Amino acid sequence: MWRSTKSNIRTLARGPRVVEPVMLPEQLARRRECPEPEIGVPGVVELGRYRYASAYQGLQPRAHPDGLEICFLARGHQTYRVDGQVYRLRGGDQYLVFPGELHDSADMPEEKGVLYWLFLRLKPAGGPLLFLEPAAARELRAALLALPSRHFAAAPGTHLLLDQIIGAVERARTPLDRLGLAALVLRFLLGTIQASHHNRRATPSPRIQRSLAHIAAQAAELPSVPQLARLVRLSPSRFKARFRQEVGLPPREHVLRHKLGVAQARLREPGTSVTAVAHELGFSSSQYFATVFRRFTGLTPTQYRARVRGDPAAPVLS
Repeated sequence: MWRSTKSNIRTLARGPRVVEPVMLPEQLARRRECPEPEIGVPGVVELGRYRYASAYQGLQPRAHPDGLEICFLARGHQTYRVDGQVYRLRGGDQYLVFPGELHDSADMPEEKGVLYWLFLRLKPAGGPLLFLEPAAARELRAALLALPSRHFAAAPGTHLLLDQIIGAVERARTPLDRLGLAALVLRFLLGTIQASHHNRRATPSPRIQRSLAHIAAQAAELPSVPQLARLVRLSPSRFKARFRQEVGLPPREHVLRHKLGVAQARLREPGTSVTAVAHELGFSSSQYFATVFRRFTGLTPTQYRARVRGDPAAPVLS
C-alpha cells in the first residue's frame, strides 16, 4: 500500500500494482507538507511546497476520488498529464486536477523548481468547508468544480499569498488563528477562480521572444546572458529580471535546459555515446555532463538512453 499524508483523498490508478519510490532524505528536506490535523480548517486536506535543487522521480498514475488538487509552479518548468492530455507548466502557472481524474507527470521527473499544492475535499457535497455557512460552502464548491480551464497564469501575488498561508499554519494555535488561516485560503481560492476564468497565459514580449529564438537556433555554442542582453538591447540585470518574469526561469537555466534537450534527442539516436554527446555540446567532461543531466532529469545519461531508445516520441525537457 502506498503511504502518504494525502492517502485519505488520493488513490493509485486501478490495474497492475504500482510501487511508489521512497523519497530520498535530501528530497524530504526540501519539502514542507502540512497535513489535515496540523491545518485544522474544514475541507483542507493538505498544503505543501517543495523547493528542489535537482530533479526526482516523477509521479505515478493516480486519482483523487473526492478531492480537488490545485498546484502553483512558482519557479521552473514541470510536465503533467491528465487523462492522456499533456500540460507543460512554467513559472507563474496554476494547474488543477478535478476529482476522479487520472494523472501523472507524463514519464517526466518532478523537476528542479518551486511548487506549491493544496488539496480540498469537495465530496460529499454537504461536507464542511472553510468554516463557511452551508449555503456559502455549496456556492464555493460548485464554483470550484465548474472552473473552465485547468492550466492558466496565476493571479498576481499568488506566490506571496501561499507563503503567508504556510506561515499561518505554522503559527495557528487558537480557533481565531484557524479562522484567519481559512480567510487566507478563501482568498487564494477566489483568486484561482478568477484566474481560471481569465485563462491567461501571457506570450513573452518581442524582445524576450527574440532571445528565445536565438537560443533555440544554437546547440553547443550557446550564448551567455550578457550576449543575450546585448542582442535585445537591455542591460544584463534588466534582461534577467524580464526573462525570469516572462519565461518562468532565469536565462542561464533556460539556456542549460535547451542544451540538455538537445542532449536528450541525441541520446535517443542509435550508436551515439555519452562521451560524444558531452563533447559535442561543449561540456568540459562526460562526468560533468552526467552530473548536470541528472540534476535536471533525475537520470544519468546512460539510464536515460536505456529507457527511451526505441521510443522516438519520448518527452524531453522543454
